Amino acid sequence: MPDDNAELWGVQHLAQLTGMDITKIRGAKSEFGPDETGIDVVFDITGRRFGAQHTVFHFDEGQVPGKRGSPARAAEEAAARATQTAFGMWANPDYRPALARRINEKIALASRYDTRALVAETWLIVSASLNRWGGAASTIIMPHAVRVEDLNRLFHSGLSSSSLDQTFLILHLNSIAYGWGRGAGWRLVADPDAEAREQHHKDMASLIFNQIPRFHRR
Repeated sequence: MPDDNAELWGVQHLAQLTGMDITKIRGAKSEFGPDETGIDVVFDITGRRFGAQHTVFHFDEGQVPGKRGSPARAAEEAAARATQTAFGMWANPDYRPALARRINEKIALASRYDTRALVAETWLIVSASLNRWGGAASTIIMPHAVRVEDLNRLFHSGLSSSSLDQTFLILHLNSIAYGWGRGAGWRLVADPDAEAREQHHKDMASLIFNQIPRFHRR
């Protein structure tokens, strides 16, 4: 079932991370009524109305042939209801198959609706690494695993031939966002901790190097 709060938060957090002048974020049904439009969230930019599909990434979606949904999500939500203490969960480090499933499904959905009379542009927002109890583990994407070249190789062609105008992948826990635009491809659009993380990697590499005996460095 759609999570209205997650849909609204996806757009709100995107605005915070990128500084885009997004205002008046509201649910599409409050704008267009109960009829299905293929749009989940409506918002304004410089006085124009925009719309977005929203979807949540789960790392194990599609791993069980013929079965929809995410067993990891169900397990995490059940564990979260049963305990208030931290618990572990195995996560698939290769996010790409599950992300492809999310994006391709939304491309197909967008093809079924003509939204040009409703909004100036239709966006797709994919939320991952949700910053909420009972939703963080099953939605996780490790930041170091994401490469812009992979996103372009896997999704640029399909998105370019779709009716979507822009697409965003948000790693909420890490405040990282990647964006795709028609003709521009994928790019990193927000990563406030990038400098600190890069410095940490350099410090760790230097520490490891300095612990190697000198005769092994030759």
